[in-house]
Amino acid sequence: MKAIIQTGYNKTQIKEMPSIPLSPISIKVKTNFVPLLRYDLLKINGQVPTKLPSILGYGATGTVVAIGNLRSSSLLNKRVLILNPWGTFQEKITSNIPPLTIPILDNVSNEEATGLIGGADLALSLFKIVKNTFKQIIIYGADSVTGLVLMQLLTRFTKVPFIPKARTLSANYLKQKINEYNIKPDIEATAQKNNLIIDLVGSDINDKLYQHIQNNDEVISVAQNDLLGVKFISKPALPKDYSFLMNEISNNRLFIPINQIFNYKNFNEAIEYQTTSPSRGRNLISFKD
Repeated sequence: MKAIIQTGYNKTQIKEMPSIPLSPISIKVKTNFVPLLRYDLLKINGQVPTKLPSILGYGATGTVVAIGNLRSSSLLNKRVLILNPWGTFQEKITSNIPPLTIPILDNVSNEEATGLIGGADLALSLFKIVKNTFKQIIIYGADSVTGLVLMQLLTRFTKVPFIPKARTLSANYLKQKINEYNIKPDIEATAQKNNLIIDLVGSDINDKLYQHIQNNDEVISVAQNDLLGVKFISKPALPKDYSFLMNEISNNRLFIPINQIFNYKNFNEAIEYQTTSPSRGRNLISFKD
């Protein structure tokens, strides 16, 4: 079984690994796609500490190929989204935690389901926090997968005014997606006090965040946890959250931007692309034959 292993900082290898034996409570999934996330890059470059060596990734989609005799056989040969804290950048994933295997709905593609991991799930967590605010929301990094999904949820389920912000080089892309996804930002918004600021970018916009803090705006971030005056948000999504998001996709009420798909053998090329290119949707790693 092939797997992508982080062997050191800025060092990865494709290695042959032994398959994990199937226990009575196990489920084995043949991997289709794994999302390439900012979190993966931070682990690789050493900004997020990790045990070495280790298999990268924590979420994937695939097809169930084997089930332990104490598990229900109803998932056999079914497509699933699987969360696995011990790594997912591998050809087959064996999981012993039943709730972390979520069936993929018929009208949802493997690519769309994979795009929920580390982007749409985070957007839903943020949405739950801000949906009842009376403040105007300003979203930095609105062109990201998380930003685009958050704005779709705000448009569909609330009347909260929000202003999307992105770098100049992503302005046209953001405008295109706002139109394509029928997102309704507050285009007539004016500067006001007591805003709610959402940071999806990180330290590159700290000068703007400091200004908001000085203006007594509330600032929350999913990208940095050590900035004075900023509340860091990190809440894991629940299995029912993924089911909810898939139902929205299935009914054409939610859209997940997918950018490039790289074969796992071209992992270094994928890393280079994601590091040097602006966000244009989720990049995926394919383990399909």
